[in-house]
Amino acid sequence: MNKQCPPFAGLIAHHPGPCPVRGHGDEFHIATSVQGLPATEYFKVSGIRHCAEQSGGLCSFWMGEQLALYQMDNRALFNDEDLAPSTDANHELFGGFLGSLHISDPLRSQKRRAVEHVLGSQRFIDSIKDDIRRLAAVFLHQCPRTPMCMEKLTLLWVSQVDSYLPGILDCTIKSLDQYLQDDQFRDVVSGFFEQASKVISHDDRLALKQHEALKPFIKDLLLTNFDAIEQAPLTNLILGHFALWALPFTRKNIENLSTERALEIGTIIIATYDTTALSLLWSLAYIETSAHVKREVLLAASDSCTQAPNVIDLAVMEALRLGGSNPTALWRRTLKPCEIEHAGQRVLVPEDTQLWLDRWQANRDPHIFTQPEAFDVTHILALQKKDDTAHALCTSLLARNRYDINSFSMLNTRRNPRKCPGRLFSVNIQGLLLRELYGRFEVSSEGIDLSLRRHCAMPKPAQPGVLTLRPKHCGDQSDG
Repeated sequence: MNKQCPPFAGLIAHHPGPCPVRGHGDEFHIATSVQGLPATEYFKVSGIRHCAEQSGGLCSFWMGEQLALYQMDNRALFNDEDLAPSTDANHELFGGFLGSLHISDPLRSQKRRAVEHVLGSQRFIDSIKDDIRRLAAVFLHQCPRTPMCMEKLTLLWVSQVDSYLPGILDCTIKSLDQYLQDDQFRDVVSGFFEQASKVISHDDRLALKQHEALKPFIKDLLLTNFDAIEQAPLTNLILGHFALWALPFTRKNIENLSTERALEIGTIIIATYDTTALSLLWSLAYIETSAHVKREVLLAASDSCTQAPNVIDLAVMEALRLGGSNPTALWRRTLKPCEIEHAGQRVLVPEDTQLWLDRWQANRDPHIFTQPEAFDVTHILALQKKDDTAHALCTSLLARNRYDINSFSMLNTRRNPRKCPGRLFSVNIQGLLLRELYGRFEVSSEGIDLSLRRHCAMPKPAQPGVLTLRPKHCGDQSDG
């Protein structure tokens, strides 16, 4: 294809980039991998976003030798089966994890069910809600009454609760929060998704070098917690994956675990707490910097509150829109020529085209959200459809056929078959943790900066700030 000619002339706008040969390839790498800009910021400062704004939300450009298509809204343009699962490095990062497999792979559907029948089951989640609140309270009462880093707090909090919840991970002998504070393993446990995000968002394959460090951690985790996991309920995610592999859960099989399987189970384990902890960090940061919403959250955290939908759940969803827990922009690649519809015309997208979704910007679509940059729970209420009951609004927004907010998909594809199987658990547990926090403690905070952190592929606040907790009642100290 002639790079001097717009690839979709008269159909989709094209941004030529700074180099007539490499387009944006070199500048993107320098901006994201060297200068530390989040991918969404590069699309803004390079002019790609503005070009797309002027032409209905799409813009083509060259990413080195590869044709790329930029999207800044949440329309579902492609069928999932026409796209590669993720980046070409996905299998190297995540082993046999279900997200590494093509949509037609029969193993993918089995692996998805193994996660979804636990973390995607409202019935199961309801059965452990009392456990979640009890474990949340135990952790909070162990916290010091001095200022605590919010980022560290949320990560340790979620990882401890997930470790002890019956039927999920059952790492009760040495819990994940202990590994996060272990000199030998804390870097890989806390940094795995950061490294992976540099590969899948910044297209930085040099970040692959650290993925092998996950295997020793997984073996240690499984062997140390062997007795607890062996006696865990059948819903346990680790036992479920060993069953999928047709491997008895034995110490010998753990010792002989292949790298592919270690990466797969490691991805499941770390994703269960890491992404939820980051989402919870955004929820806390936005609540603490919005006096009006915090007042409503404090009221909703009282046991007497019967408001539906609960403002705490709305705040979690609004923070997911604005912050979330996945890189700001992600891409997939077409496996064959694909026809899409844009501005009332049919457009043929060639094979091997990179499809970039600017998720950060798509979740701020001014055509959908009245004040797209503002933290306002009425944005979530405005998404309610006629058949959504007040109690089920947040659950409805998480359904596969809803594209209002992209915080649980890489790209929005038709029927959204890759929407995160654990999204229901993630949203539910955040709401329950916040109820315990604001119901039992007076919370004060300082030093929060909601802008995006530089040199960080995962979307994190530039300054997470600190929280100080003071029990509301002296009697609370003995609870749990």
